[in-house]
Amino acid sequence: MPDLAGTPCPTFQKGVLAFLKGQPTDLPCEGCPTIIELWASWCGPCRVVFPQITSLAQKHEQQGLKVVGVCLEELSPKLTAFVQQQGGNMGYTVAADKGQKVSGQLMGAAQVTGIPYAFVVDRGGMIRYNGHPADPQMEAVVEQVCKGAAESKPQQQLPRITQSREELSGMPVRALKNILQERSISTAGLAEKGDLVDCILERCVNVSYYA
Repeated sequence: MPDLAGTPCPTFQKGVLAFLKGQPTDLPCEGCPTIIELWASWCGPCRVVFPQITSLAQKHEQQGLKVVGVCLEELSPKLTAFVQQQGGNMGYTVAADKGQKVSGQLMGAAQVTGIPYAFVVDRGGMIRYNGHPADPQMEAVVEQVCKGAAESKPQQQLPRITQSREELSGMPVRALKNILQERSISTAGLAEKGDLVDCILERCVNVSYYA
């Protein structure tokens, strides 16, 4: 299981999720420290950590912490009823993952298949923790990112990369290298323009970077 700390968190528009509780939001929440919790209604260990995550959400609410529980299941009346039954045990935003677009990409990046699983993302969109939500390290990281959110000035978001392969291929090599270097991505070994384009498409599309 790779440690993703220090890498950009993939970004997701709120439309890819079906929200069951709380205010719909993009992921990670822009400009706010965010916990993304992956769970399922059939997962016993997931239920055990609901109160712990709720406690973190309440403790750091004034520091801007946002918590979103992303269920691996499709939206259904049964799932809606389950969330309602949890009541205060799930004191945070909850959503169903339509087509597992969010959980699939995040779990793929972390190379894990088991849940519960959580990601802590700082206000700049960088992953600071990935692992089991009951690990004491997660709470320590949440403390750090919330403290940083209160003390630091917001970073400036770099422009999103939206160009197609054809559009990138038409850009000068220097411009392609600048895209990568601005995002602290090494261009070593990328000798051909096609290599630079491939790297940008793999590392920069649909990912927010901050300067």
